[in-house]
Amino acid sequence: MITCTLGEKKYSVDFISGRALREMEPAAKMYSRVVAIANAAAKGEILPDAEQLTIPEALDEMIRWFCILFNNQFTPDDVLDGYPVDRLMHDIALALMAVQTQTTEILDEFPTKAAEEKTPTVEPVKPMAES
Repeated sequence: MITCTLGEKKYSVDFISGRALREMEPAAKMYSRVVAIANAAAKGEILPDAEQLTIPEALDEMIRWFCILFNNQFTPDDVLDGYPVDRLMHDIALALMAVQTQTTEILDEFPTKAAEEKTPTVEPVKPMAES
């Protein structure tokens, strides 16, 4: 079972349907464009089609697919108003990759939790025994 919590409401699906695979292409292409533009910007480059892509356009396409993933139990507005922004793009990308590679068993709960940084434990160095 895969769950998604938006505000106080929790939605679930027992499995990811074939429709999610069939309908994922526009969202996957949009995510790919966003990543390409971000990578180019990080290198100080500008892609020719970068100015043609707007944030609302990119989000709308990806969120529309995310709603399909959960059998349209919630609307894009529900996601926009109830999903934490710091997990939104990451979680949609995770779901896209899992559906594309048919490894949806890794999907569990949305929003996902950010990985906690663990402080490495350092063992004290033991002096070598004299021989």
